[in-house]
Amino acid sequence: MKISIMRALAELKLLDKRIQTTMNQTPFISYAVGNKPVSGFATNKEFEDKAKSAYQSTLDLIKRRNAIKSAIVLSNAMTQVEIAGNQYTVAEAIERKTSIQYEQQLLRKMKQEFSLVTDQVEDINDEVKQQLDRQLEVLYGREAKLKAEESNELTKSYREKHEAKIVDPLKLRQEYERLEQKIDEYLTEVDFVLSTSNTLTEIEIPE
Repeated sequence: MKISIMRALAELKLLDKRIQTTMNQTPFISYAVGNKPVSGFATNKEFEDKAKSAYQSTLDLIKRRNAIKSAIVLSNAMTQVEIAGNQYTVAEAIERKTSIQYEQQLLRKMKQEFSLVTDQVEDINDEVKQQLDRQLEVLYGREAKLKAEESNELTKSYREKHEAKIVDPLKLRQEYERLEQKIDEYLTEVDFVLSTSNTLTEIEIPE
């Protein structure tokens, strides 16, 4: 019997519920006091038959669920899909939906550090400029300050000594923008692609 992955996934959910219901509706063991039957049953045989039936039904449901799940896993390992220009098996695509959280954590770290360091450098250099302005005013007076700032070696050497410079071996902004685009493209496409694949792909399961 052939069914789509989509239908198989729906049946798995139903089987999960049926297994729990069947397993819990009748105890597999009980006790009888004196000549009375097991509590809740007309005879001990009725209880025995119900327990055996519930046990066998549970085994049958578990067996069917295992067969369907195995067929899905096998299909997912073999079926190819394309997401954001890259080829994956369905199994790889599903796994990446989970593991992409690490790339998202990395992206957050990159953005936070870039913003923090950029702000720190800006603050330090603003303070350096103010200190330099004060020194130039003391040395040359207010009116001569602009001319002196343009030509005086003091300005150049002071900035070289005190200004902060960003050290950016990864070219972090370009790198996190590239990573962010890669993550966004994947997450935008993955659910639609997997849903389409699950609708079109068929597996063989027991009748």
